[in-house]
Amino acid sequence: MEETLKQYLNEYYRGFTGFELEHIEDFTKCLKEYKKFNLEEYEISHLDKDMIFPPGDIKIGVRDARTTKGSNIYKDTLMDIAIFTMKMGGENVKRILETILLENSQAGTTTDKEEGTLTDKEEKEENKKNFLRHYLLLFYKDLKGFEENHLDDFTNATRRNSRVNLAEYELKFMERDLIFQPGEMGEGIINGKRKTGNDIIKDNLMDFATFTMKLAADTTKKILEIVFNTLQSRNREKKAAVEELQQIRNESNSMRAKYNEYKEKIDNLEKEKKMAEERIRNLENDMLNLKNSEKKSLTSEISTSSKPKSKTRSHDRRRKSKKRNHLHKTLKKGRSPKFRFKQLPMMIIGKNIFPKDHVT
Repeated sequence: MEETLKQYLNEYYRGFTGFELEHIEDFTKCLKEYKKFNLEEYEISHLDKDMIFPPGDIKIGVRDARTTKGSNIYKDTLMDIAIFTMKMGGENVKRILETILLENSQAGTTTDKEEGTLTDKEEKEENKKNFLRHYLLLFYKDLKGFEENHLDDFTNATRRNSRVNLAEYELKFMERDLIFQPGEMGEGIINGKRKTGNDIIKDNLMDFATFTMKLAADTTKKILEIVFNTLQSRNREKKAAVEELQQIRNESNSMRAKYNEYKEKIDNLEKEKKMAEERIRNLENDMLNLKNSEKKSLTSEISTSSKPKSKTRSHDRRRKSKKRNHLHKTLKKGRSPKFRFKQLPMMIIGKNIFPKDHVT
């Protein structure tokens, strides 16, 4: 965590690069000439538009409401440079928070690669603005009471043509800075080539700006800790939600696979059923055809066998009739029949040709 904080606090201080060379002379000149510094125009010229407060002020008690502006040029100018430094610090914090949001957003896109609709983008942008406004407001709120607690110390030192012991002052009013030692500031921010002590007004203005930067950096560190903890908590919740969603998806996929498996089995059974029904119908048709065939065959056989029998019986009757006629003719002529006598009764039974006593 500390290394990450150092990384972002370095980014915070980097936003003040060239501060003394670009701005201290402007405030020093006004103070030396006892002129009112137009902070509103100066902010518009050198800073982006603040998300919360209008140019020239931070209306949450950073300035002491009991102090009438314009009554003391020293206080006004020192407080103006403090406000300007805070606003510049607010810009640096905003950029850091945007970077954190971007990194966090990119880390979250591994599970959702879709671009999203315009409404989604607008909602994300609105959420981003609310996020930035929330933490920038915390940044400024932590500086509440600044004029009341610190301005007089630097104003009195400037009037006495002396300087505040910045190292001791920092240790008294803030935690130790993670980047710079107490009373020190990076050479990119201050003009390392300028010797201190030659211009006490410029020295005090830069000391007051340095103290403001570090006090704001202390606030920035607290905010970053809150942001990291909040994002980590959200990421854990999101991760748990993603894992739960993945589990639900896995269960859903498993159920879908089982459903498809059962559906396939049912479809196969339906096909087998239809095939079985088709085979049964075919067998029934075959049975019916076989029965019809057997009936036709039996009818044909009966028809075929009945015709010869009818002819044979008719033929036999004709033969018997001829024999009887022949026998009568023979008997009438007085001839003896050629067949054996004992067969005669069998042939002429019922005709009473011979008396019964002739039959032996």
